[in-house]
Amino acid sequence: MLNAQTAARLDAIGKLGFTNPFGPERPRLEAIIVGEQVARSSPWSRSLDWPREDPALPAIKEEAERQMAAAQAGFERGASYTEQDRDLIRGAALYVLYYRYDAELYESIVATSAAETVDFYDAFQNDFHTLFQHLGPPRWASDPADLFALFFQTRRAFHFVFHQILGNSIAAAKLRASVWESLFTHDPWRYLQHLQGRMHEASTLILGPSGTGKELVASAIGLSSYIPFDGARRCFARDFRTAFHPLNLAAMSATLIESELFGHKKGAFTGAIADRMGHLEGRTASETVFMDEIGELDPEVQVKLLRVLQARTFHRLGDSEPRSFGGKVVAATNRNLAREMQAGRFREDLYYRLCSDVIRTPSLKEQLAGNRDELAHLVGVLIQRSLGAADGASFEEVMSGIERGVGFDYPWPGNMRELEQCVRNLLIHGRYLPATAAPVSGPLDALFEQMQNANATLDRVISGYSSWVYQREGNYTRAGEILGVDRRTVAKHVEDGLGPDKHMK
Repeated sequence: MLNAQTAARLDAIGKLGFTNPFGPERPRLEAIIVGEQVARSSPWSRSLDWPREDPALPAIKEEAERQMAAAQAGFERGASYTEQDRDLIRGAALYVLYYRYDAELYESIVATSAAETVDFYDAFQNDFHTLFQHLGPPRWASDPADLFALFFQTRRAFHFVFHQILGNSIAAAKLRASVWESLFTHDPWRYLQHLQGRMHEASTLILGPSGTGKELVASAIGLSSYIPFDGARRCFARDFRTAFHPLNLAAMSATLIESELFGHKKGAFTGAIADRMGHLEGRTASETVFMDEIGELDPEVQVKLLRVLQARTFHRLGDSEPRSFGGKVVAATNRNLAREMQAGRFREDLYYRLCSDVIRTPSLKEQLAGNRDELAHLVGVLIQRSLGAADGASFEEVMSGIERGVGFDYPWPGNMRELEQCVRNLLIHGRYLPATAAPVSGPLDALFEQMQNANATLDRVISGYSSWVYQREGNYTRAGEILGVDRRTVAKHVEDGLGPDKHMK
């Protein structure tokens, strides 16, 4: 029988293998296994100096291997383990097996194309039988090929959520955790026992302002679906790279949307010169169709999409033959759907078919919440992406450009998309003037641009603003009251701005 300390560590190791890596539970489990000094203190997020060796992972893997070796030795000498002990050891065996092949799984993800066969599956299968020879695998993982498919899904999910959703803020951490739940639910054991290969049955709706990364969230989900593995042929049922199918509905007319989604029969409309498959046709459980800007859908198309979600069948335009849809639907919009439903522009029944899994992407203002360090973190990562490597001088240049151009309290109405373009502008031109600065009109235009780029002297600012107030009010006295000075001071600043040959008479 296991002692209390060993049981606690085995329990934590087993749970660590399937707990949400971006949730608050992971740091607590790590601390039980390797102590608080080694364990991470907050949920997983990408650091400015990534990639670097994570100090917690090697220590956890070493402890897991040590605990597993001790349990195997106990079986060989005939030690007595309770059924509860065996469950704890099974959990540790799963963790050990996963991390023995973490590097190979990662290489399969970042490869430019899928290999015809997975060469390291034979070694994986041998380790599977060795680790479970004394106690047997869990009931939901009796086939090593199914477990291999699950491990590859888990590794892909971590990769895409980690790399595509940036930020150290609480808002960003919650978003990563929420996306993970969309793939595995908040209860991983329920997923393992009942929902593997079935999450496509639940549609996902992503809500949030423009520029907050809704398509990145959608692709992280679509590229992380469960894909069956054929152990005899040593290959996956499909390449995950071809499992995500994005469709921007706002860029299409109603007829084109119907054709793109459902397909059409030859002669269904002018220009339909041949039969055509739509995006929904022939999709399997491993595939995801992403419908961006679903709030723009014509009411008639909404009805047809509702039927797809209800019955998983549809018809091509101009055809009466029913066809099936077997994939997952992910939809996104920046519209307020509650308001759209009240106005009758979006069907309530369609919304309630989509809302079984809702993800909300936070604005950049929410993520930053006035935290300059978080802005610096995001800028650093974006510079790495733009230049291919971290660069301290470029980082200082961009941060300085943001400070003098818009200020650190700027609300970023364009969200992450605007920040990314701001960084590129500063790297290319050394300046950034946001679109929100444009409404300043008249004589202040040139002055405002000079101020944004730190090219205006104090005298220029005072004389330019004084001249603008004088021209608006029409007399020096009223301008002086607004500026808090006497009329003679206003006149002096106005004349200074006109130059030596243009003094007012």
